[in-house]
Amino acid sequence: MSELFDVLFGAMGLRASLFQRLADDPAALLWPAVGVALLAAASTMLGHIAILLLNHIRGWRLLTSLALSALALALLNVVQAAITWAMAWLILGRFPLLSLLVVGLISTAPLVLNVTTALPHLGLPLGRIWEGWSFMVLIVGASWAFSVPIAWALGFTIAGWLVIQLLSRLLQKPLNWAASRFWTLATGRPTMIRGRDILAGTPIIPVSQPAAEVSR
Repeated sequence: MSELFDVLFGAMGLRASLFQRLADDPAALLWPAVGVALLAAASTMLGHIAILLLNHIRGWRLLTSLALSALALALLNVVQAAITWAMAWLILGRFPLLSLLVVGLISTAPLVLNVTTALPHLGLPLGRIWEGWSFMVLIVGASWAFSVPIAWALGFTIAGWLVIQLLSRLLQKPLNWAASRFWTLATGRPTMIRGRDILAGTPIIPVSQPAAEVSR
């Protein structure tokens, strides 16, 4: 447990000692990194629960929305890791997948604060700050893990981000249809989720609510 929090706070603080361990033996940090990612996921889901409860969504619809949000978030992280690895492989040649996996997991450390995204008015800007912080951890971690300058790490992570943005445009309609269809089959009601919302990891909120509801 102590190692989990060492990795968590080391990543958030961009500690050189943590990234040196990552460069030397990424496998030793795999399970603590998984723990960090699970904490980040739990915090994100807590933030989603608060938002959904504020929108008067409870019971089966709450559980379904959380399940869809968690699935979308997990798929998003997998896609981002795969694309970042592909960009690094194209730019740098052979690129160890385990190292990138550990870097991707520990980069979620700032997202343990995602529960604050439920705060009215402040939630969205806070969420953007945590995402930017997470991106910074990813860049620094990639630089250490693969012994490349920050500029190179920044280059292939930005390239991966640009591909994600392109996919969000190209896949928007099929993602809209798939999410809406799945929600309708599960609950019998429509949803306002859009493809770009899925790729942003935002909570899935039904549309059949009163106009005065609180929204993020």
